[in-house]
Amino acid sequence: MKLKTFWFVVYSSMFLILGAAPGRAGEAEMHHPKGWTFKMAKGDPVRGRAVYDKFSCYSCHEIRGEQFPPFDKTQAVGPELSQMGPLHPLEYFTESIVNPDAVGAKKYRGPDGRSKMPSFNADMTVQELIDISAYLASLRPRGVAKSVSGMGKVIALVPETQEIVVDHEEIKGFMDAMTMGYKVSPTALLKTVKAGDKIRFTIDTDKRAITRIEKLKN
Repeated sequence: MKLKTFWFVVYSSMFLILGAAPGRAGEAEMHHPKGWTFKMAKGDPVRGRAVYDKFSCYSCHEIRGEQFPPFDKTQAVGPELSQMGPLHPLEYFTESIVNPDAVGAKKYRGPDGRSKMPSFNADMTVQELIDISAYLASLRPRGVAKSVSGMGKVIALVPETQEIVVDHEEIKGFMDAMTMGYKVSPTALLKTVKAGDKIRFTIDTDKRAITRIEKLKN
């Protein structure tokens, strides 16, 4: 089943359910369950790697440590992915494929503001989408130091989830320059900075958390 067909079936089913006449036996609920969120089906990372290869995703996204055709950074239109697995929920990777305009960083957008990533919705099957999402979520950096340091600007503080969003420069050997949310430990560090501050920070690569923040002069 192609992705377009899949979403047509989903939307058609919703229309039939929501259009059910009121008062009839077996009437469907007119709303989604409380606390509902989309959960991606469990895929196979091995098959997902084959999907990544099939659609030549390596031509735009480097994955350090993988044996794909040589990567030309001058042609890159998307971020390096080897460290992304622990940083995002599974569904984030699904959305980044189905609707890259929703999640792509500004540096990977064209003059029209849209993601440079091509659409695969007409060609990728639902099973392929499930499997490639699982593959991307399984990625872990290899040969990375216990801690790495970077510099950037604080975009937002999110105390509810103990996170800080930073627009940072390249962290060599770990991550390209991008805007990213990180867990902060200890959470008291969040009280030492505010949005707009320039900072130097240290990341514990095992915990995937910022463990030290130094405020710099603007």
